[in-house]
Amino acid sequence: MSDTFSNPGNRASRSSTERDARAADRRFDLRSVVVRYEHQPDRCTVYPRRESCCERIEAWLAADADAFVPLDELR
Repeated sequence: MSDTFSNPGNRASRSSTERDARAADRRFDLRSVVVRYEHQPDRCTVYPRRESCCERIEAWLAADADAFVPLDELR
């Protein structure tokens, strides 16, 4: 047996059903907000939906708004 790039360590590969189940556990709703600035680029922030307004956001992604493109343009 030899190690391969597609299967390092010759691990048993998971079934697609098992991969789908694991992916479903990681799914979550995302929200976004665009803050418009007068003298600098607008900023878009993407973050997970919270259950309440008091829940602390621990992860987010922010970038200049022009870094995001409509999904339909990439299909």
